[in-house]
Amino acid sequence: MLALVGLVLCLAPAHALTAFPPKFQVGKLNGDVVVRCDTSEPRVSWTQNGEPEPMAELVAEGRTLTILGLDLPAAGNYSCWAGPVLLDTTYVVVSGTGEGGINVSCQAESYRGPFRCSWAGPRSAVFRARLMRSDGSLGGWVPAAGRRGRFSASFSDPSFCPFAEELRPLQLQLEGLSDTSYLNFSVHFFVRDIVRPDPPQELTVRRRGEQLHLAWAPPASWPLPKSYFALLYRLQYELPNGTQVDKYVEGAEETRLQERARRVRISCRDPYASPAWSPWSPWQEADAAQIRQLRAR
Repeated sequence: MLALVGLVLCLAPAHALTAFPPKFQVGKLNGDVVVRCDTSEPRVSWTQNGEPEPMAELVAEGRTLTILGLDLPAAGNYSCWAGPVLLDTTYVVVSGTGEGGINVSCQAESYRGPFRCSWAGPRSAVFRARLMRSDGSLGGWVPAAGRRGRFSASFSDPSFCPFAEELRPLQLQLEGLSDTSYLNFSVHFFVRDIVRPDPPQELTVRRRGEQLHLAWAPPASWPLPKSYFALLYRLQYELPNGTQVDKYVEGAEETRLQERARRVRISCRDPYASPAWSPWSPWQEADAAQIRQLRAR
């Protein structure tokens, strides 16, 4: 999990959002906020959340609207009109600073560059995120997908080189807006710290006398060449009495078990960094391997 910095919590309007608004302003509680209508029309009329009589104390002057003493009822969509024609809309929220933290989890399948981040937030929130890449360039905003208070977004750093040492971390900037809060925060991390490979594939179990011969292949998503992007494999096998035993293999994709095992599974990770182990592969039944061999005779 990644640490969160720069959290800003806000008290926000009761007008629900379905997408991140193109324009929004954050004002201080009980402070004045000036909203500007992006138009060449000299005189406009205003609505708040579609209502022609806003719940706020307002001062309209030309193309500007001043909200006096911004509070929760005064938050929401402010739209300017020329008769029946909608000219511009600005979403206004009430800000309030607070200290705290949110956990953002980022994960990459390999060192190819793409990764995915997820975090928790208000169910009614909408989020967007952008990446400051390793070369210092800033990517565009990416809308986050959300479901039941869990949000996620996928990113790719085209400047990332898997063969080079990472000298500076990536920075992920996120913004969130809902009917109860405004969030603005960022996380910093290295790709090498978030890599979690897919499970090894093609695990085969063959019984040869009293021994089991195991063979497998690296994850399809893992980069090549194998000599440079090595993997440490963790084999776990279960004895007839239910005891589970681990065996580690590096630099090879096959091994033998001297003990009699009922079933076997395998996981992997980068041996030279500190990322998590991959998920386990499905269990392979050792007795089933022997049955298949007998049927083949």
